[in-house]
Amino acid sequence: MVKKKGAKRVKKVSSKNQGSMIKEALSDLNKEISKIKKDKEKINDQIKGADKSLQGYRDFEKRLQQKISALLNREAELKEKKKKIEQDGDKLADRLSKVQKVKSELDDI
Repeated sequence: MVKKKGAKRVKKVSSKNQGSMIKEALSDLNKEISKIKKDKEKINDQIKGADKSLQGYRDFEKRLQQKISALLNREAELKEKKKKIEQDGDKLADRLSKVQKVKSELDDI
């Protein structure tokens, strides 16, 4: 018969100690789960904050786009008025030219 050297002996743990160890392990697991839940809540809060911030930027961008649109419409109106005034000015210059021509002809008579 050959004896094994270096064989480890398994230490028997009393059932009282086993219960204590299990309770301790469960307590550690519950602490870890609690910590994970807190971390999860923090991350969710950060996500909510980022969502609100992103929505704020989207709303701000939308307001700016509306302002730009209103300014472009106003610019188009002003360009149209400018064009009409220039046309009226050209018509007035033509009339003045005709009046001066008639006046010149009347002066010649």
